[in-house]
Amino acid sequence: MIGRRGVYRITIDVENEKLEPGPRGRLVEVWDYDTVHNVYYAPVNLDDDNHLMEDGLAPNESDPRFHQQMVYAVTMRVIETASRALGRPLSFYRGRSTPRLRILPHGFQGENAFFDPDTNALIFGYFKAREEDAGPNIPGQLVFTCLSHDIIAHEMTHAIVHRLRRYFIEPTNVDVHAFHEGFSDIVAILVKFTYRDLVAELVRGSGGQLWEAGVLVDVAQQFGLARGTGEALRSAYEEEEPDPTRLARTTEAHARGAILLGAVFDGFFAAYRSRIGGLLKIGDGGRIAGGDLHPDLVKRIANEVTQLADRVLRMCFRAFDYMPPIDVTFSDFLRALVTSDYALDPEDRDELRYHLVEGFRRRGIYPRGVTSLAEESLLWPEGESNLPRLSPDGRGLAQSFLGMSALALDELARGQPVRSPDVEFVPASDALLRFQKVEVNLDEMDQAGTGIDGETDELDDELRDMRSRVAGMLHGYAQENAPRLGLADPNSYRISIAGFHAIQRQSRSGRLLIEFVVQVVQKDESNLDQRGGVPLRAGATIVFSADGVPRYVISKPMPGIGWDDADMAAHAEDRERDFDDVLALMDKFDPRMAFADGDYAARRMRVRAAYRSLHEGHG
Repeated sequence: MIGRRGVYRITIDVENEKLEPGPRGRLVEVWDYDTVHNVYYAPVNLDDDNHLMEDGLAPNESDPRFHQQMVYAVTMRVIETASRALGRPLSFYRGRSTPRLRILPHGFQGENAFFDPDTNALIFGYFKAREEDAGPNIPGQLVFTCLSHDIIAHEMTHAIVHRLRRYFIEPTNVDVHAFHEGFSDIVAILVKFTYRDLVAELVRGSGGQLWEAGVLVDVAQQFGLARGTGEALRSAYEEEEPDPTRLARTTEAHARGAILLGAVFDGFFAAYRSRIGGLLKIGDGGRIAGGDLHPDLVKRIANEVTQLADRVLRMCFRAFDYMPPIDVTFSDFLRALVTSDYALDPEDRDELRYHLVEGFRRRGIYPRGVTSLAEESLLWPEGESNLPRLSPDGRGLAQSFLGMSALALDELARGQPVRSPDVEFVPASDALLRFQKVEVNLDEMDQAGTGIDGETDELDDELRDMRSRVAGMLHGYAQENAPRLGLADPNSYRISIAGFHAIQRQSRSGRLLIEFVVQVVQKDESNLDQRGGVPLRAGATIVFSADGVPRYVISKPMPGIGWDDADMAAHAEDRERDFDDVLALMDKFDPRMAFADGDYAARRMRVRAAYRSLHEGHG
């Protein structure tokens, strides 16, 4: 709908790769099967010479091939943004049957779109606009969610969050689903702010007041208007002063997630105003005859805002390395955001972190266990866990893994084959997939932590052995130090390694940051029926330095254990109470509970821990 105006039709750059018709690349593949009409639409070949010369197909709502191009381009842009921020490649490998993330542009008829982890797919619906109050749409016209940049980016972000933290979909507190929704909106909007040509046009049209540019700050305008609401689904800009008491009164996931969205963009716009304040003082406010901003000033402002958006995007994705593996809260995200950025830029010269923290404060988001919102208080405590350093053998394994990860990244950048001792030459992209494949299935490791189910025959023996030995070493470390990690007796509750990877990033000052991040998870499946099918979990993220010293431990302790540590005991009790509260809350607003049988009651929280259920009725 927005793209009908030529100025809003943009060309975006994505990484060049060999594509099969679909498009079907290394990470994603588009399968355009229309389930309503039982037909496959002809796949677009973006490597066709004619399409290459024209930068792809021109926008066309009635051409399914453009729909395919649209979902491919936007999903790849989001994936590349996340990979750049994380400092490592992402993979969505789920076995031989689904080696890539699948995208179905016309998956069903309905006012929804969602990520489905079971089929490893993004599934987009289409529907008819309302006959009345359809806004700029034709009453009754078909509206395709696969043509909404915001919806595509939002759903792709859900898939990435699930890839990074698969348990963040289990509703163990009122923030969990809200975080998924809020974070996906944050990414969807910030990605638009990285399109320099679009931003320049909107800077020119708004006089630099970008918060007034609905194209940028609104989420899914056409979708919301077509449903007769008269407005976009959500917006990153709040005209009224934020109410710090609203958070306590808001429980619905999308409404609560909108508070997180507002907090981040409050900080974003404050930092933006600070950056362009001096630029707007140039001459007569930087304006020329007619009151328009000077073209050179427009270009400068556009450069500033795209750089700022890219930095905030990187901060948001990097925060995942400093978040717990389970039971996320807005407070966890804020502390991870501050800690991850502080590690790279301790000085915060442009006060971006300060502005972001203020955005959270103005909305009543106060982390538990901190004495103030000063930066030094928000940082995760460093070196206070009393955990021992990795053993010499463990350090050797971890450092070998770090070296192997660095080699893979270096060879990928140069596009050369990766050579490893006693290993045949393989293409760089394949080697990276091999590294990532194992991590997907780490949750399926056997109790000893040394075996990996599935896909092992796809791996090179040396790489598989390295991953298995590192996992086994970490499993033993977690068992030996279970109480310090907030875990219960390993003999009572099985410990698993949910993931591990290397961090290799360069700070703004040029300093290289090298760390080793491990996720440890444990679950209590007793009384599973009473909890609606979702177990109580404990977990911890451990961030090791390159020499095996544990720097940070971000823990979620197991409830129901007689912890000697008062803080850990209080935290565990809070977690159990939050779980009970969100269970009661969801029961209260679930119409199926009025006639639910025992089977539904026993699995109701598992049903609610689904992305399709999360979006139904809200978008």
